[in-house]
Amino acid sequence: MRRTILLLATMPLTLFLALALVGCSLGGGGTTAYQKKPPEGTFELPNGHSLYMECRGSGSPTIVLEVGIDEPRSDMSYVQDTLARKYMTCTYDRANNGESGEAPTPRTAGEIVDDLHQLLETADVPGPYVLASSSVGGAFVQLYGRRYSDEVVGVVAMNPDPPADQVVERIHPLFPKEVREEDRVLMRGENPEQIDYFASGEELKQAPPPPPIPFEMILSTKVAGCEGDSLCLKSDDVYVEIEREVAQQWPQSGVRKVDAGHVIFLEKPEVLVDAVKRVASK
Repeated sequence: MRRTILLLATMPLTLFLALALVGCSLGGGGTTAYQKKPPEGTFELPNGHSLYMECRGSGSPTIVLEVGIDEPRSDMSYVQDTLARKYMTCTYDRANNGESGEAPTPRTAGEIVDDLHQLLETADVPGPYVLASSSVGGAFVQLYGRRYSDEVVGVVAMNPDPPADQVVERIHPLFPKEVREEDRVLMRGENPEQIDYFASGEELKQAPPPPPIPFEMILSTKVAGCEGDSLCLKSDDVYVEIEREVAQQWPQSGVRKVDAGHVIFLEKPEVLVDAVKRVASK
């Protein structure tokens, strides 16, 4: 979750049978169309992990939603239901969360991306995908889009956590030593999901370059927790600089700012819905 610094989803697949009978003057003919029920349930992955996924709706591309750190996937219910009117839309619980099983910690973005890739394959979720995220999920969808660029046609990242090395180099110097030390502990894995931000940042650095697909970053204009504190506000200015630089690495990128708090999709769900539709339509 973004803070002042960083402190601050099977049931066996069932076929739905639809018959369409077409007649003609010389005889009768027919076509049969099959539509799979959207995947839902707990899936056992090749790597031994078990993850819960719930998909709703139909239509391509498939939308995959990533929540922030220690957030329930149910927080995305309204967004998921809205997007499911046009697209198959999926949420899931990362390992060690919700209805999913356990995985060793600390975890990295690469391990989370591997889990998601195996989950989409195991659950037979049709591609291509648009990945949409909030907060720490921003690192996961960026890494997925870069590692599996042949599967992804667009990415949306709302208030993503910045790369750890940039936090240390450009944001930490603004704060007292004790605050920097506390934040480093959090970034090494002492956080609710025990994610190692430093190792995750290195994985992103070593990933293939961002592909030429639509990438939209959405940032808040409100700074949660600053309450007029000048130092906090200054650190947010640096955060925005870093994130604009991250977005510029993507050949087809755009950055938007909205008047909302950190968890934009809860306060203004239409912002995420509209962004996903824009990206999916390109």
